[in-house]
Amino acid sequence: MRTIFQRIQRFGAFCGTLSLMATSIAQGPTLIDPIEVVEGTPSDTVMVAEWFVTNASENPMTLFVERNVLQVVETMNLPYVAGNDGAYERFCWAGTCYPYGASSSALSLAITLEPGDTTGINAFGAEDWMIADYYPNGVAGVTALEYCFKATQQGVPEVCQTVLFCAGAAEGECVVSVDNERSAGFEALAPNPVVGYSALSYLAPEGGHLLILDLTGREMKRVPLAPGRGTVWIDADDFDPGVYLHAFESGGRILQTRKFSVAR
Repeated sequence: MRTIFQRIQRFGAFCGTLSLMATSIAQGPTLIDPIEVVEGTPSDTVMVAEWFVTNASENPMTLFVERNVLQVVETMNLPYVAGNDGAYERFCWAGTCYPYGASSSALSLAITLEPGDTTGINAFGAEDWMIADYYPNGVAGVTALEYCFKATQQGVPEVCQTVLFCAGAAEGECVVSVDNERSAGFEALAPNPVVGYSALSYLAPEGGHLLILDLTGREMKRVPLAPGRGTVWIDADDFDPGVYLHAFESGGRILQTRKFSVAR
């Protein structure tokens, strides 16, 4: 991994070019030299992809990150359970490194970039830029993860970057399998237990609903899901402390049910 000094040098070089960037480049966040492929071996402790993000628009934008799983190795520790076999991952954004297996950064910790601002070292000395860590943990193969940068402001287009982490892959095998398709449903709720807000990413080609149920199966909340891929948020203040179920409903059928807890 690069030293902080090397990162600051790289950050400074890009800052010198910001005045040349026209606002017509993009109204969404602009990724600076995003990483597409990280190659390593199954014995590597960690494989890292990192890049800066800049605001090339004329308006401030407050950004958070969603991580989507496109393809995984045969043994993947996801949802993450400490001590289990398999590769695992995490990401850091806006100076915060999230728990292993987290699918979204916290809205409360989103970073605001003014026009012309670029991620760097924040006032607390932490690294604000995007850092994606992949831990092969002895497992060979290709894992494809997508990182989407989204603004809390309306009308700002999201920008996504796919990174291939290739641990011990032979030449020509560091690709996303054409046969790989994500199943409709939810990824792991993170964080769980829910204390403030927790994110639940989903894939729903035909749309659907998030159902929140108590342990008797009584429906407590129903949230519509727009067709495609997205994220919904569960607010701990909407529920009493305890254990609940979240279910994915599409086409009038319950396709997935998982348990979660609320603690506050």
